Amino acid sequence: MRAEETLQFMMDFYPEPYPTRKHCLNHLFCSIGNGYDWRKGELVDRDCEFSKRYRLVETIEKARPRNEEYYQSRLEMEKVIKREKGDGYRITPQNIKYNFEWNTPSKDYSYLYHYPKNIKEDWITLLKECEQMLIEDGIIHGDNQVEGLEELQEKQSGGMQMI
Repeated sequence: MRAEETLQFMMDFYPEPYPTRKHCLNHLFCSIGNGYDWRKGELVDRDCEFSKRYRLVETIEKARPRNEEYYQSRLEMEKVIKREKGDGYRITPQNIKYNFEWNTPSKDYSYLYHYPKNIKEDWITLLKECEQMLIEDGIIHGDNQVEGLEELQEKQSGGMQMI
């Protein structure tokens, strides 16, 4: 499945845990044990029977959540409430998806750093988008990133089984 189709599938079938691209990218590239494996240069969900059965009817250029406007307005409202309540603000099941936190990518295990040499162009594009978001949010530093990813992967791929 193409990279953008994978994101769209995640947002369409699982909108609660994956309401935005950022949520999807966090799961795919930063989470360890995320249920995906590299196969033929693509990240493939190894357990999901639905992704094997369903395909998008139309080709998409960029995956988008269904209710992006609603999500963004609610996110802004949660920021205001959090500022006003300060320490009294509590994360609940109703607002947890508006309190996003990155999983810190592990240089030893995360797919952000471990990907096959035959990675497809659309997947490397998503990987770099995730990397840029992580840099912008201050989770990783840009010093060994972007071009450094290829060098790091080259060094680390010795122990990686190529698919």
